[in-house]
Amino acid sequence: MFQVGNQYGKKSKRGKSIDKEMKDKIRGLTDGLIESIDVQELTTNQRIALLKAVIPYVLPKDTSIEEDTETDTISAPAIIVFGDTEEYKAYKELSVSETTLNRSQSLTNR
Repeated sequence: MFQVGNQYGKKSKRGKSIDKEMKDKIRGLTDGLIESIDVQELTTNQRIALLKAVIPYVLPKDTSIEEDTETDTISAPAIIVFGDTEEYKAYKELSVSETTLNRSQSLTNR
């Protein structure tokens, strides 16, 4: 449990300059090794192995993007508040007549 004034993390601080120095040395070492490789002297199998090792660092990784079309078309439901029963009946009649009109238009467009 967390306590005020604890010394957690004091002994091992992150991001020390030694880490940066080590990374720089390793980077320099790898650069030198890569430059010293004579690709023309490698066998075909060695070239393929080198290519397999280097490609992940050169080419971007493929990412698959899946589109979920069903969630794209779902919208929030419309909420209609009616003042009285007469307004509801008028809306219902209008909805029925629009549906009938849309069906007849789709049949004539075929």
